[in-house]
Amino acid sequence: AEMVYMFAEWYKPGCKLEYPLGGSGAIIDALVRGIEKFGGRLALNSHVEKILIENGRAVGVKLRGGQIVRAKKAVVSNASMWDTLGLVPPDAVPRSYQDQVKATPQCDSFMHLHLGFDAECVKEDLGIHHIVVNDWDKGVDGEQNVVLISVPSVLSEGLAPPGKHILHAYTPGTEPFGLWDGLDRKSAAYRSLKEERSEVMWKAVELALGPKFSREKCDVKLVGTPLTHKRFLRRNRGTYGPAIKAGEATFPGQATPVPQLFCCGDSTFPGIGVPAVAASGAIVANTLVSVAQHSELLDAVGI
Repeated sequence: AEMVYMFAEWYKPGCKLEYPLGGSGAIIDALVRGIEKFGGRLALNSHVEKILIENGRAVGVKLRGGQIVRAKKAVVSNASMWDTLGLVPPDAVPRSYQDQVKATPQCDSFMHLHLGFDAECVKEDLGIHHIVVNDWDKGVDGEQNVVLISVPSVLSEGLAPPGKHILHAYTPGTEPFGLWDGLDRKSAAYRSLKEERSEVMWKAVELALGPKFSREKCDVKLVGTPLTHKRFLRRNRGTYGPAIKAGEATFPGQATPVPQLFCCGDSTFPGIGVPAVAASGAIVANTLVSVAQHSELLDAVGI
C-alpha cells in the first residue's frame, strides 16, 4: 500500500522530488535543536557498553569510559535487535525472546563509495540522483547488480568547496557479509577485496557522470564495506536490518520483555527506511507520555 501511494504521487504531472536545503545533515541539525530546546542533550562519541538492569527493570546505560547515565522514564535503544540484545545481561531476558531475535533473518550489507572531484569533470546538466541497473533479469536485489548514486552538491552548493562536487554511491543492501567476515581491516587482503568489490560502483559512476569524469582526478576517494557498517554503525554483521517479508511475518513492536526498555529503529514496526524508523521513534515517544499530553498536542496542531 505504501509503495502504491508513493508511485501514484511520484508520477503525477509536474511532480518533483523534494530535497532539504543544506542536505540531509540539515534535518539532523533541526532535530538536535529540537532536543536541546526542550532540555535534552546529545552525547557524541559515547559508546554504550551495556544497558543497566536493576530489579528486573532498565534504569540506564553504562558507557565505555565508565560513566553511568540514569534514565528518568525509560531506556530507548535505536540499535538493531541483535546489538540491543548484546547490551542486556542474558539473565534479564527470557530465553524465548533471545531465541526469537537470534532466529530473525538478516538483510545483506552495503558497499559505499564517497568521492570529491572538480565540477568541470562532469556535464553541466548533471542531476542529483542516478540509478544504474546492470542486468534487469537479475532483479534489483541481485548481488552487485544495482548502484544508487547521489550528488547532493548539485542542489546544495555549500556542501562542497567552490567548483567541487561530492558524490555518494552504494549498493543497496546486496553485499554479503560472509565475504568479509574475519578479515583484518589493516590487511592486504582487505584492501584488495575493497578494490575488487568497489569496481562496480566506479563503473556506475563513470556511466552516470559521463566521459569527462576521471577516477584518477578525484580529490577524495573513500570506500566503505560491511566491516565499516559493523564498526562505525554498530550493526551486527553490517546488516541493513531484519529480512522480514510482508505477508509471512511482521516486525516486532517497540516494547521488550524488560520493563522500561523500549526499542525503535529498523528492527521494529513499521520496518526499514527513514520514514518507517522515524515513525517507530514517534511511537515510543507517544508511549512514554500521558493521554492528556496527547490531547494537548492534538489541540496545538489543530486536530
